[in-house]
Amino acid sequence: MNELNNGWKSLVWSAAALMLLLTLSTPLNVVTTFLIMTPFVVLYTMLKPKIFAAHIAAIGLIAYLLSGAYGPIVLTLAFFFLVPSLAMGHLYKKGSTARTAILVGFIVVLVQLLLELVLFSVQFDIDLSAELAALLTENLKQLENGELFPAGWAAETARAFSESIVNVLPMLLLLSAFLFTIVTHGLSRLALRTVDIQAPALPQAKTWRVPRSLVFYYLIAIIASLFISAEEGGYWSVVVSNLVPILRFVFTVQAVGFFFFLADAKKWPRAVPILIAIPVLMFSPFYLIGLIDVAFPLRKYFVK
Repeated sequence: MNELNNGWKSLVWSAAALMLLLTLSTPLNVVTTFLIMTPFVVLYTMLKPKIFAAHIAAIGLIAYLLSGAYGPIVLTLAFFFLVPSLAMGHLYKKGSTARTAILVGFIVVLVQLLLELVLFSVQFDIDLSAELAALLTENLKQLENGELFPAGWAAETARAFSESIVNVLPMLLLLSAFLFTIVTHGLSRLALRTVDIQAPALPQAKTWRVPRSLVFYYLIAIIASLFISAEEGGYWSVVVSNLVPILRFVFTVQAVGFFFFLADAKKWPRAVPILIAIPVLMFSPFYLIGLIDVAFPLRKYFVK
């Protein structure tokens, strides 16, 4: 009876994976790309390798046939998301910690993103900054033609903006890989309960702490940013341009952990720190709370 239930559940999750793959060729892909790994993780965790391979082959074939001209793109994206899903699902099967599963998934996604970027640039001989500038110039020229801005404004603005995007590309890749894996872990934990599998949980938010040494690195990055202009280009300019926002994001996560700690210490309702976390994540100045929490024993004062 249990095998029959698992058989039906695996079909349901296969159907969910297929539906998500089909949305990759639609505007819904902005949302569904963050969901696509979850069905793969669930299927790999609950099924034996040979049965899982059969499900994946069927899903890929049907998705390819139903996607029409977008079939090759859908299959490529399916393979991209399948690899980290296998890694995370394998660690769940082994009983590894949530931190290990997320870290491995994060590294796999990041490496794949970097490889895709390199292969795409080499194969098609594309200058990413120039391509972005050309695309933006074409759109901005509409404003220039309307005599709202002087001649040459569109090209200059597009060039500066494209260079800024390329400079912060490492940060965007890191954040993308982090979001893919953290969303997948959270959804997979909930989804695996439907097949009677308990995936490991992350440590409680109130216990989140980052190394104090990050404050020192942040100060160095801030000082360096005063002397190294992003317009100069070069290796160190890219490092500084990315290190500052990445560390601020880390301190923002620390600030979320601080409010969960405070809510626990003050016996606030569980919904309160969740509601506080929303503006903390949305508005950048809140990173200062996390920075102070890392640099000083702020939590001890509230406990006393």
